Amino acid sequence: MKTINLKLILPLVLLILSVNTFSQIQNKPDLSYSQKYALQNAAGKRSITYADSLQKKLVPKRTISALFLGLGGGIAVPMSQFSETANPTFGLLGRLEFSSTGIFPFVIGGEVNYYSYNSPDEFRTINLLSSYRTKILSFGLNIDYSLSKIFKTSFTMPFISVDVKSNNIKRDFDENRSFEGLPLTESKVSFGAGLGFTLFILDFSVKYNYMKDNSFISVTTKTKFPVIRF
Repeated sequence: MKTINLKLILPLVLLILSVNTFSQIQNKPDLSYSQKYALQNAAGKRSITYADSLQKKLVPKRTISALFLGLGGGIAVPMSQFSETANPTFGLLGRLEFSSTGIFPFVIGGEVNYYSYNSPDEFRTINLLSSYRTKILSFGLNIDYSLSKIFKTSFTMPFISVDVKSNNIKRDFDENRSFEGLPLTESKVSFGAGLGFTLFILDFSVKYNYMKDNSFISVTTKTKFPVIRF
């Protein structure tokens, strides 16, 4: 009888234990899904961050360049010996500039200037001249250096300007007359240095131009137009 009871009870106990274990497995909170999602999300963020940093390292910074045409004019005031034979006058200028983020803060340009100086009345009276005029056509290289990193302003950009130019000088005066040291035509090299500032599309500058026996101070302004961008 005892043997029969054990045979009946033992399977029943095993069945109860199996059911209890199965129910505990079913009722156990499933945290693995949320953990898995969090891990996947973190891994995705790490992958995106790594991809962005890798792209920044692999893709070089783009260089933006442009050509500008500048047209304007200004006044030239003769200095020292030159002031004896020439009055202040207005002139014209043109410049083709190359600007690029690759060479900033430098701006390189080729410039052409033309000034026609009338002579003082005293000079003509002393030399018994009816007319005397000095015409100077200049062309050369101009370099501007921006000071925007030093002077941080919202509307203007100050700069230093230097140039070297070849000057073709022509003098017009009465026929059959000649003056020592004042030939009808000659060529000279000049060097200029000064300061200026940019206001939107306008450039203003003051420059001292050294040229043997023909030095002068110029105050000029010009408007810049974009020609091509690449």
